[in-house]
Amino acid sequence: MRREILMPVVTPSMTDGKISRWHVAEGQQVAAGDVLVEIATPTATLEIEAEDEGHVERILVPAGTEGVKVNTPIAIVLAGVQQKSLSARGLAQPLGFASLDPLPDLAPAPPRSAETAGRSYREALRDALAAEMRRDPDVFLIGVDVAQNRGAPKVAQGLLDEFGPSRVVSVPPIEDALFGVAVGAAMAGLKPVVELSHWGRSIDSLGAYLASAAETFYLSGGKLPVPIVFRGPNGFVPGMTGQDARCVAAQLAHIPGLKVAQPATPSAAYALLSQAIRDPGPVALLEHDQLYATREQGDVAEGGALGAARIARAGSDLTIAAIGHAVLGALEAAGRLSAEGIEAEVIDLMCVRPLDRDAVAASVARTGRLMTLEQGWGDGGIGAELVASIASRSFASLKCAPVRLAGAAVPMPYAGELQAAALPGAEQVVKAALELLGRPR
Repeated sequence: MRREILMPVVTPSMTDGKISRWHVAEGQQVAAGDVLVEIATPTATLEIEAEDEGHVERILVPAGTEGVKVNTPIAIVLAGVQQKSLSARGLAQPLGFASLDPLPDLAPAPPRSAETAGRSYREALRDALAAEMRRDPDVFLIGVDVAQNRGAPKVAQGLLDEFGPSRVVSVPPIEDALFGVAVGAAMAGLKPVVELSHWGRSIDSLGAYLASAAETFYLSGGKLPVPIVFRGPNGFVPGMTGQDARCVAAQLAHIPGLKVAQPATPSAAYALLSQAIRDPGPVALLEHDQLYATREQGDVAEGGALGAARIARAGSDLTIAAIGHAVLGALEAAGRLSAEGIEAEVIDLMCVRPLDRDAVAASVARTGRLMTLEQGWGDGGIGAELVASIASRSFASLKCAPVRLAGAAVPMPYAGELQAAALPGAEQVVKAALELLGRPR
């Protein structure tokens, strides 16, 4: 099958990107999961992987090219077609992190190093899992196809080879059985990490198990902890609609006893997953499909603790509080605002529950203005809670009314243009910020 590789959309407001580096050459054989190319945007670096085994027929846009428009063909790959001069995996080296060699030992916390800076979001999750599984034999990964196929987001690359099928457990796609076994294992003293195909798709059947895991410790008088982590992609996925693109962050925050983390960077993903596994209670880790291949650029952002926000960008004129994938849009908008002479402080909330209201209040005390940014619905959302909290405890610090930017209150549309319109992006943030400071365009 002849397949065109297109310039992807990293954020809803993205119009073009740069071809940073090709990992392959014309005529080279590739396997599913091999990294083909790195795409750079002002806030992140994205990797595009081969979906099937085949070979690269032609590279259409050379490395170093800037301003490549979204959806422009950049390469042609013949899927399922092998060159006669190469064997099944050929003489070519496996690319990216597709190698299934045992993982090296890692420290429990992410160091500030060039190696950490180059690690992708997906690799950070994998490394955190591997480190915790080495540290504690009670930790195991369970989910649909996490063993042979390494799971849908390929976070489990290499884990089966190191830990074996007793600790990397593939199960059939029967969610009630999966969730029941995992919660039962946690109640028996083990520490399961459950990989979900998508939070929006799983939440309806998972709800009862989440409530049971979250309330058991309290209802047992503190005698029965339930150390379990549920993790997987949440929210917008390009080309998907309905439940497969639904954000459930605010919905999960309404379950007493459940901690909800939403990392935006590889270092945060490493730190928060490590701490989630060590937590004595249930933790929901919300990832994002468009973050898996991103890598941190420049200084490595420090990983945080459950319930502690971080300052992703310092500023003095406006506070933008965002979480998860929305942090990328906030940082892009802050860069544009800086060119307008406005310095926005971006707060990466890191967790939905516990929510670090103190960090946001401290930032608003410095800037006097608050904007919240999230991809879920605004009604009853994270931004609504933050605005209510600041209004009740830091009203005197506010120079004007806070602004909430959130996803449209509709099921996610299917068409790409409508999907972009349903999500707040950098352009909307810039426009709202200029109006907030009395400088409308």
